Amino acid sequence: MDKKELQALFSKEWEKHYKIPFFEEYDFKRKKCSCGKTFWTLDEERTECGEPHHSGYTFVGEPIGKFLSYKETWREMADFYRKYNHEILDRYPVVARWRDDLFFTIASIAVFQPYVVRGEADPPANPLLIPQPSLRFKDIQNVGITGRHFTSFVMVGQHAFNKEKTTVWKDEAVRQIFEYMTKEVGIPEDKIVFHEDVWMGGGNFGPSLEYFVEGLELGNIVFMQYEFSGGGYKELPIKVLDHGIGLSRFAWIRSGEPVSYRVVFPKTTDYLERMVDIHISKEGLKEIVKVAGFVDVEEDPNSIKELESRFPELWKDYLKLSMVYAISDHLYTLLLAAHDGAYPSNVRGGHNLRILLRRVFSFEKKMETELDYGRILSLLSEDSLFPELYESVNTLLEIISLERKRYEESKERGAKKVLVLAKKGYLTKDDLKLLYESYGITPEDAKSITNVPMEEISFYEELETPRPKKKKDTLPDVSDLPKTEPLYYKDPYMVEFQAKVLDIRDGWVILDKTAFYPEGGGQESDRGWINNSKVTDVQKKNGVILHKVEENPPKVGEIIRGKIDWKRRYRLMKHHTATHIVLAATRRVLKHMVWQEGAHKGEDEAHIDISFYRPLSPEEVKEIEREANRIVMENRNVIIKWMKRAEAEKHYGITIYQGGAVPGGTLRIVEIEGVDVEACGGTHVKKTGEIGFIKIVSRKSIADGVERLTYKAGEASIEYVQHITDILRETSQNLRVGIDQLPSSTKRLLEEVKEGEKEKSRLKRQIAELLKEKIGSGMLIVNSIDVETANYVYEAYGKPLIVVSKEGKPNIMIFGKKDIIDTLKRLGAKGGGKGDRAYFTVDDPLKLLEQLKKLL
Repeated sequence: MDKKELQALFSKEWEKHYKIPFFEEYDFKRKKCSCGKTFWTLDEERTECGEPHHSGYTFVGEPIGKFLSYKETWREMADFYRKYNHEILDRYPVVARWRDDLFFTIASIAVFQPYVVRGEADPPANPLLIPQPSLRFKDIQNVGITGRHFTSFVMVGQHAFNKEKTTVWKDEAVRQIFEYMTKEVGIPEDKIVFHEDVWMGGGNFGPSLEYFVEGLELGNIVFMQYEFSGGGYKELPIKVLDHGIGLSRFAWIRSGEPVSYRVVFPKTTDYLERMVDIHISKEGLKEIVKVAGFVDVEEDPNSIKELESRFPELWKDYLKLSMVYAISDHLYTLLLAAHDGAYPSNVRGGHNLRILLRRVFSFEKKMETELDYGRILSLLSEDSLFPELYESVNTLLEIISLERKRYEESKERGAKKVLVLAKKGYLTKDDLKLLYESYGITPEDAKSITNVPMEEISFYEELETPRPKKKKDTLPDVSDLPKTEPLYYKDPYMVEFQAKVLDIRDGWVILDKTAFYPEGGGQESDRGWINNSKVTDVQKKNGVILHKVEENPPKVGEIIRGKIDWKRRYRLMKHHTATHIVLAATRRVLKHMVWQEGAHKGEDEAHIDISFYRPLSPEEVKEIEREANRIVMENRNVIIKWMKRAEAEKHYGITIYQGGAVPGGTLRIVEIEGVDVEACGGTHVKKTGEIGFIKIVSRKSIADGVERLTYKAGEASIEYVQHITDILRETSQNLRVGIDQLPSSTKRLLEEVKEGEKEKSRLKRQIAELLKEKIGSGMLIVNSIDVETANYVYEAYGKPLIVVSKEGKPNIMIFGKKDIIDTLKRLGAKGGGKGDRAYFTVDDPLKLLEQLKKLL
């Protein structure tokens, strides 16, 4: 079923899904609006559902309830729900490191998906309330215009996970929010309207009740209750209350302000509004904002034109104001993301952040002003619920400076590409993606370059969603086999073991238990032997470990003796532990919460990709190496333990997901004592001193905002240092200087080479000058000069030039007009070229040239 079919079904079964004791007790009336919405109200005269498209925002200029600021509203809300035994949680990061299907945290429930929601992991509290900053980019073009849209907003999540017993469900949730709205905020009962709706996602679904006041949706109570089953549906074993409360909207409706941006960013918008030359009265602003709820630029780009036509005198100033509000929103989103380790870039969710910043640059230009970014970011951190954001103001200032340079560099090239694509009369969504991903040109930029129609729907939303990684599964089906017991977790130093062969499929041997580590988490698999057969690969599928053997596989049911290639395993263990150490050292040196974006641990070397907004300097790389080796020499314990997910997150925080999303309700925690803690499935040494030495061998930027450090550990690092030492020794012997004199000697040699090249060019120009005397007939034929000299002659005198060479197969180089080249082709010369240069192979060049002279 799709959402419309579910809505129709639930509407028929409304008594089952929406009729709660609270509605009956208060005598709510169930009505149907002309727009098709079914709603519940205490106002017997009400005929409309209260969506903004009916009457706009009727509370603008007429605040409802008791005035409190944005921050005070949160404190009031937290105190209210604390009365009902809700534990108040701190926010989670806006970068969803614990998820592999999201870049950013898009809602409070995303914090608890999928494992808590599925019942595989315990919730950190039950019930709970969390002020979760959420990032969404679907409505980016509405930000600033409608008065209510943001790219980042605090969704206050009220959540309950009803498994063995019910904590908070339908009746309690509706009663509590109704009590909060009426008794705490002071909203009149008859102004509150509950809409019937449904929610669906990931195969699960349930009824929901959205609640509106004066045209503004304040929140949505979702009852995640069912899953599809056969032709119908059935109850979920765990029923989840997912209640999202709009903090900015509750503060807005009680403020009387015309737009919510003034409520969320009071200091910032006040500062920016005073900077911009705007002539719009408070009454005029109220009038235009009251109907701004009709606008949806993403769904209908023409809706903004309707707003412009209704308020022609106010529109120019309102557009400036909307830019002020969008700048506040966009920079705040960037500050949140930067603090949590995500930066504007051309990879992953960095696309969206780069779009935001380039929109800010565009607004700055349109407003003909110069923004004081340091002042704005400081004010935003003061406005925020989260004071820790101030720590990232200077970082974001550096990012803005770098991004502006990148933007200016790419803009000119991108403008030319826009005009080329626009020749067909329109720009498709694929054109817009190409322009952004290759040139950094946003749809707004494209509009300023050309006025051809362009397809924009879902452009930003699609960038928000990670592209699924396509990985071909070549392993056999093992769904009927039991999971393999992993002996490498019991003892990573185990070299030999015995096990029973359960099956052999497509050359893969499946055992009941194994000490062979399968490829995973960036670590290469073990090698070794099963009996006398060599194991060349080890993989894991659905908890079953498969061993690829070269020849003479054992028989099913046989008890085998397995032996690990210990030299390889020990090197892999050292490289994996070194990866954790290098990451920790990077954080210490950069004094910044860098995040791992990828890693590979091999036998001879390893690398780690980290998120950082600029290239690391050589000195920073050296200091990271020094810090990593300090940790090695301190010989710290490497402690491994299994913990419940909620317990691990509560104790160590979300940084345990440095290696990415980790499945399951129980996590394997690897702690380098006092240095680093991560959820990790790899094999590790017991003490850091076993590693011996870590040598960083290279650094490179693999994408904007992603740095790769490649390093060697243990024996591999010693072999590398010895190899480099041999090269230096041999080079110093060849140059007959000491090793410490190599830099100055090679510099001198390079200068001599440059001088030699200059002299070589000078001599070739002299040759060209001498050849000038031979130019009489207008075409010069010479023997065996190189291409560079021939170029000098041709470019200096502009006469056709033919160079004949008899080395190896006789050939002719032509520098001249197209008619000469075409004539040679007609005479049978084999070859060709581009423009006015060509190369031909011939059997008898002299005979061919005689024929050419007769024809020209």
